[in-house]
Amino acid sequence: MSRKIGVPRPRQKSSGEIRGAGTAARRTGHVMLLDLPVESACQPPSDIVEVDDAVRVLLEIPGVPAASVQIRVLGNRIEVTGEKIPDFPAGETSFLCLERIFGKFQRAFEVRGAVNLGEVSARLANGILVITIRRSWNGGVGSAGSR
Repeated sequence: MSRKIGVPRPRQKSSGEIRGAGTAARRTGHVMLLDLPVESACQPPSDIVEVDDAVRVLLEIPGVPAASVQIRVLGNRIEVTGEKIPDFPAGETSFLCLERIFGKFQRAFEVRGAVNLGEVSARLANGILVITIRRSWNGGVGSAGSR
């Protein structure tokens, strides 16, 4: 069973913003991300946010080097996999407490709505992986000013 992450909602106009005729129709595309179940020892926590021209998925993966993270777009699905390698010698450490999680991880999201999965980018900084999915504004109200 999947869990609904994003809820469709129209973009709200900021104070003082003026829109031309037809612009609002092109900007009302709804987006929904479904958190898909995966078999993985670890599933990093995520946040999903909407910005003016994109949807961003933020995954918390501290201590994971960028080289060990893979992001794949398969149809309308985005998959993130990777591995956090233990930073202590194997077999030589006697733990009094071990709360950090190590090993392979995976997250998968089904993306529905007004997005362009051909324009997905990612960056990893300070333990946060930010995946940006560009919106597609195809409101069908003329072509002038369309994105």
